[in-house]
Amino acid sequence: MCRNNDYIIGRMLRQCRSRCVNRPFGKEKGDKYAVMTIKDYGDITIKLYPDAAPKGTQNFIDLANSGFYNGKTFHRVVADFMAQGGKDFTGKTNVESFGIETNYNMRHFYGAFCYANALGNNSTEFYIVNNKKSQDYSSFSTSKIDNNIQGYEDYAKQYDKDSQEYTYYMFQANYYRNLKQFIENMDDATKAKYKEVGGTPSLDGNYTVFGQTVDGFDVLDKISAVEVETNDAMGGKEVSKPKTEIIIEKVEIKDYE
Repeated sequence: MCRNNDYIIGRMLRQCRSRCVNRPFGKEKGDKYAVMTIKDYGDITIKLYPDAAPKGTQNFIDLANSGFYNGKTFHRVVADFMAQGGKDFTGKTNVESFGIETNYNMRHFYGAFCYANALGNNSTEFYIVNNKKSQDYSSFSTSKIDNNIQGYEDYAKQYDKDSQEYTYYMFQANYYRNLKQFIENMDDATKAKYKEVGGTPSLDGNYTVFGQTVDGFDVLDKISAVEVETNDAMGGKEVSKPKTEIIIEKVEIKDYE
């Protein structure tokens, strides 16, 4: 999960109508869903939010309808964090990337469906938040975040603005700036939902949340509990590769009637 300066400076903050809030977890007539069938595990049903992330949602729908995800895997599973999949390890798929769409109404609750961006660009990879632990942000202080922002900016000032070092440290500073903005704009209903169902609020503001799991939480929990080993796809520094492949058989897009 990485970022780039184009996103950091000019990311899209959409103001949505109430139906594109991923708090209720309910179903309404006319809603669009993705049903992801995982071999030997079952189905996960995800409500999609095209109003909140139009580019991201349409990209996923197009990929699903084309059969792109058939046979892909969940290649990265981190307990109490997220389960990530949809990566094309062949490098042959030509999918145009696009920028991140963020939204104060779309949060990283347990079961949130999001894009795993690379250098600030979304493509095919997604993740589902699997952290069920209650998150209490009722009295959260952003002072440590301010310290991180200042620290990374101070590091950046030591380098030429065209250097990789400057770009990296400004990435980090702006990551925390985005996070702070989302925490400061966390309303009481959002705080209550994080406390009720859990999630990863530390990712808010920096990734596209475009769906919410509504059925199949038991499947998500089973995937999140698998045995893992060192993951070469993450530079060999993270123990997150499932020892047994978790295969996506198909993804079907359906309208709720």
